[in-house]
Amino acid sequence: MRRIGLVLKRGENQAISLGEKINNFLHESGKEVLLEGVLHELAGKWKATATEHLTDEADLLVVLGGDGTILRAASLLNDKSMPVLGVNLGRVGFMAEISPPEAISALASVMDGTAEFVQRMLLQLTLPNGKMVRVLNEAVIHWGGIARLIDLGIKMGSSREIELRADGLIVSTPTGSSAYSYAAHGPLIHPDVQGILLTPICPYIGLRRPLMIPPDVETQLILKKGADLTLTLDGHTNIALEEGQAIRVVKAPIEFIMVKSEARDYFDVLKEKKLGLV
Repeated sequence: MRRIGLVLKRGENQAISLGEKINNFLHESGKEVLLEGVLHELAGKWKATATEHLTDEADLLVVLGGDGTILRAASLLNDKSMPVLGVNLGRVGFMAEISPPEAISALASVMDGTAEFVQRMLLQLTLPNGKMVRVLNEAVIHWGGIARLIDLGIKMGSSREIELRADGLIVSTPTGSSAYSYAAHGPLIHPDVQGILLTPICPYIGLRRPLMIPPDVETQLILKKGADLTLTLDGHTNIALEEGQAIRVVKAPIEFIMVKSEARDYFDVLKEKKLGLV
């Protein structure tokens, strides 16, 4: 493990301050530090390398921020899976498990081979134009303007099509079950469980409750009716859709690998967030 990539929360002074400490530690350990291309000025100051191909060139990603920064880091992955060490800055995060005081020791454990890892499922979506994208939390089909009902057809494998008339549909991973899906009254799914969760938003006709399907079942989402439809990926990317188009959803061929915190687990986070546990 020679090249370490740093992904920083944009505009966050704490991320820059901690990033500098990690940068110095890595240089002292004989490692090369990589930063995103937009951080070329900071890279020059830190004697690091700025690159537009961070996830292709790095052996490990250290993400300093919160769950939003983790989701952005996940969107940078191509076909190369790599471990990610998420350091949470601020509020309790579901995915960024490591606290700032633990960051250096956690990084050292990764480099000396004693760290534990967890694997998180990703979804891969094929868009109407043929482009493939991946999400770690969820993809949401919804109305892009004033709220009104949209009509979707949901076809899972070779089964007949299920109708849905609702404000929208959330397609999430088990990891994403604690995010928007949970706010829409979806169930909490332990991230070690494999499956694809379909959660309707304010359903009117058809699929009225959340549905969990096996991860190896291909799902087609057919846009039956609705103007100004939008697909939102992990809360950071919006894509315009049109009537008659279809989106293919499958389990991604790679997984998102994260360094496991030694201080707390998934159930500790649920208790801290007061989600489902007291």
